[in-house]
Amino acid sequence: MLPHLAMDPHLEQLIRILESEHGCHSVILYGSRALGTHSVHSDYDMLGIRAEGEDTRDARRIGGIFLDAFIRNEKTVPEKPQDFLHVHGGVVLRDPYGIGARLLEESGKALREPPVEVAKAEVEARKTWCWKMLERIRNAGPNDVEAHYRRHWLLVDVLELYFVIRRRHYLGPKESFRWLLENDDSAHYAFAAALRPGAGIDEIEGMVKATLLESGGP
Repeated sequence: MLPHLAMDPHLEQLIRILESEHGCHSVILYGSRALGTHSVHSDYDMLGIRAEGEDTRDARRIGGIFLDAFIRNEKTVPEKPQDFLHVHGGVVLRDPYGIGARLLEESGKALREPPVEVAKAEVEARKTWCWKMLERIRNAGPNDVEAHYRRHWLLVDVLELYFVIRRRHYLGPKESFRWLLENDDSAHYAFAAALRPGAGIDEIEGMVKATLLESGGP
């Protein structure tokens, strides 16, 4: 076990919860806690695998920490390794049957392969949607609650679209912004400017242009 995990005072308690309350025989810790990039406020992202029972989720506060655990039936785990890309870099904490190790290996292989390509018509439709949303936001009045909602909708959805267009796996905001910082600093700057509280329509448009690789609307 990695040194920062061996010294973690909460891991054994969380493992016991997944074992006793959910019947999990295998437990994987993933995300920032596994990678050692966590802060004191980071969740404990865990995957528990059990022999019987439906797939479910256990997300709750336990004392001063947050558990976010996906519970999966062992029969459903091997079906689609691409569904487990988020566990890459994970650490196996319990694995009596080797299921966890095989899952990490298979999901790692899937991560190294290109994602399933989104149909060109769908990508173009999403691009058009971005420009439509941007125009709706631009023409909003101060009390137009629907337009304000659409503003936040666009700000959230466009990050995944950035990776869809480039045929890269989308692994959530933390991994995505880290990748942008290391590989596309101009896009990272555009996102940072648009997501800053109080950002104006020009900053949001700059983010859309950086995402769509376009200089203007359709």
